This record gives sequence, structure tokens and C-alpha cells, in this order.
Amino acid sequence: MKLTTRVSRFFLIALAVILVGNSLILYGVARTYLEHHFDEQLDALLHVLVAAAEVESDDVKFEATDHYVADETSSGNAFWLIVSGDGRVIAHSENYHAATGTAPQGHSEQPLIPDPEAYQQSGWRIVTHHLAAPDPKPVEERSSLEHAELTVIAASRLSPLQSTLFWLAVVLIVLPAFCWLIAALLGRRFCEQALKPIRQLADEVRQLDVRDPRARLDVPATADELEELGGAFNELLDQLFQEYEHQRRFAGNTAHQLRTPLTVMQGQVDVALRRPRSVEEYQETLASVSSASRSLNRTVDALLFLARPAGDEPIPDLQQVDLSAWLRAELNLWQQNDRGDDLVCESESGLICETSPALLGQILEILVSNAFKYSEPGTPVTVHAKRQGDRIELAVQDQGMGIAEEDRESIFEPFFRTRQARRQASPGTGLGLALAQHIATALRLELHCESRLGEGSRFVLSIPSR
Repeated sequence: MKLTTRVSRFFLIALAVILVGNSLILYGVARTYLEHHFDEQLDALLHVLVAAAEVESDDVKFEATDHYVADETSSGNAFWLIVSGDGRVIAHSENYHAATGTAPQGHSEQPLIPDPEAYQQSGWRIVTHHLAAPDPKPVEERSSLEHAELTVIAASRLSPLQSTLFWLAVVLIVLPAFCWLIAALLGRRFCEQALKPIRQLADEVRQLDVRDPRARLDVPATADELEELGGAFNELLDQLFQEYEHQRRFAGNTAHQLRTPLTVMQGQVDVALRRPRSVEEYQETLASVSSASRSLNRTVDALLFLARPAGDEPIPDLQQVDLSAWLRAELNLWQQNDRGDDLVCESESGLICETSPALLGQILEILVSNAFKYSEPGTPVTVHAKRQGDRIELAVQDQGMGIAEEDRESIFEPFFRTRQARRQASPGTGLGLALAQHIATALRLELHCESRLGEGSRFVLSIPSR
């Protein structure tokens, strides 16, 4: 189902609920008002008739010729009757027979008294009012106009009210339905126009050339969420192309670094096989091949570790380590190095952390080896450990050539070597610091560099304390 259809459906369902609810409420209010108005008119007619009667202590009189009666029965939708206590109709409206459909009787006979229930079932609403004298006089003393009690009856036809309510219901059904149809047509068109930028973005994504690192979406300036979506997608493309370029360069540099020792080994073996040689010459060749193979093996190990995403697997051998004692033990292994006397250890006591001693040892070995490689013999290389708040700071500092500011951001990239290192032809593959950074990330440590050109470098490893 298209997004336009889903949005339109939601909009139309919500509009239908609103229109139906509004129509029901409006019909209920209008019906209540019309029925109340109908009852008020019928009650008004009854009150006029009651007011036309004269109620005295000993009799009740009603003489239509002597009183003005506001007759609202000319339309034929209402009639009235005055009935005496003995059941005789003493007065009625002129339209009584026409309204009720009864035939007029003889001159001396009175009209039939209506049955309220029967008339209500046939579409009339009837109201009555009873009038009685408190102390009626005897029958023989009353005149023909005097009565002991009278019943006033007023009736109104329900058909006009029902017709009005019917047409009101028709209007409240037809008009909202017409409005809903118009909203359905216009709403779908509006949704299509509003979602048009999404379709355009989808079409542009299909047409992107994945081989073009400059391919980006043409984001319309809509100043809304769609523009944010396009911008976020372009940012994702930037990251993907940067990662692709990084992987491409990594693969190229890896091939170069592997090809160099392999070429050296192959060349030495080929030279050795050209003619018979002495045992000493073969041993020298094998020693050179062995050294190149060890270098190649270290490079392969580093590449394999760098190829694994940090955090992809749990780090083995995690344990609580007293960093002060561990650091002294690790640095003692360097005493056999030609520059072992240049190594200085400064450490506080009681530095406890949880880490992998083997992997942490690899980081320390890389940092100390680089410090020896890029500083002059006889200059100190200081390794110090101290507490900084809730973390432990392990630093390796030398007084060597230093690193230029423009190179500091790239020194942790695989195969990167600074201009000074390339100019002085210092040996190395450019994988050491990249491997150290990768191990630090896997151990959830922070490794950064502080250096100035010509003044040495300081590599700081931040470790969470226990």
C-alpha cells in the first residue's frame, strides 16, 4: 500500500468520524429544540383556552362568543374542544371535523369526544386541563352556560414536526457526505503533492551511481522533515564513501606491505639457487629469509586484528590488575634492549584496573618501540602511571623528532607515516599505532597523542579504574 493511500485513508476516516459526530450532535440539538417549540405552542393554545373560561366558587362558564380566543387552528394542524363534566362537548374549533376526519352530526347533536390514545397513535399530540368549581350549585339552579366542571382539550398534528426532522436528517446526511467526497478528492491530491518530494528522493536513490564517490541526492529546500531526511541520507552517503575509500586504500597498502617482504624473500631464494654456495652463505640467506618471514608474520597478525571490528568478540583474559606492579614487570623485559638504560618508570602505587594484561602489554610494547625508534640513543623515554580522577593515566614520553600538527590526526590510520619518518627513512610499516588504537578501542580505553615538532611526543592511554 502506498504512503499516499495510507495518509489519505487516515485523513478520510478521521474526517468521517468528525462529520458523523457533528451531524449526530446537531440533529440531537435541533430535534430537542423543535420538539420543545412544538410543545410550547400546544401549551400556549391550551393556556389561551383555559384563560377564556370563568371559574367561580359555584360554577364554571365558557362562552366563546363572549371571550376572544386566539385560534391558531386555521391551518388545520390543530383543534380544541371544551367538554362538560357529563361528557358533552359544549364548544369546539371550527376545523374540528376537518382536522379529525369525523362527519358533522345533526344540529342538536354534539361532536364526538376524541380518544387521546387513539389520536396519539394516529399522529396527534393531545394535552388537557381540568377546571372545577370549588362549591358547585345544584343542577336545577344552574343555567345552560354554567357547569360544575369543564375539561379543556387541545391537540396538534405531529406530521409537520416529523417532516421537518426528516428533511433535517436528509440535509445532515447528504451535506456531510458531499463534503466528505470533495475532501476525498482534494485530500488525495494534496497528499500526493505533499509526498512528491519523497518519490523524487526515491527516484534519485535508484539512479545513484554507487561507483561515483561524489554522488549525492538533490535535496529540495522544503524546510521540513523531508529536507532533514535528504540531508541525513547524504550524510550517510558521505560516511559510506569515506569508509569505502578507507577500505580501498587499506587493501592497496596491505597488498604493498605484503608484496615487499615476499619479493625480498623470493629474490634471496632465487639468488641462492643460481649456483652452489657454501654452508655459511646458505645460513646467511636462510637467516635473512627467516627475519623477513617474521616481519611478514607480524604484519599479517596486525592486519588480521585490524580487520576485526572493535567489540566484535568479547576480550579474553579480563582480570583485575595492579597497574604499578604490572608496569614494573613489563618494563623489566626491556632491560636487554640496546636502549634499556634510557627507559625511566614513574608510577604511583595502588592503581587497580580491570583489563587484559596481554593486550595492554601489546599497546605498551608498540608505544615504547616507537619512542626508541624516533628518538636519539641516550635520551630518556619516560613511562609514568598516575591517577586522574576516576581514571588511570598511562603515558609514554620521548624527546625525539616529534610530530607535525597536520599529521597528528592521521597517525592512528593504518600505513600512515609522517613526513619526518619518511624523510629519515625510519623502518616501519605504519601499522603499530593503528593496531594500538584498535586494541584500545576494543578494551574501551582512550589513546591520544600530545606532540610538537622537534620537541618529542607523549602518548597517553586513559584507563578506567576499578
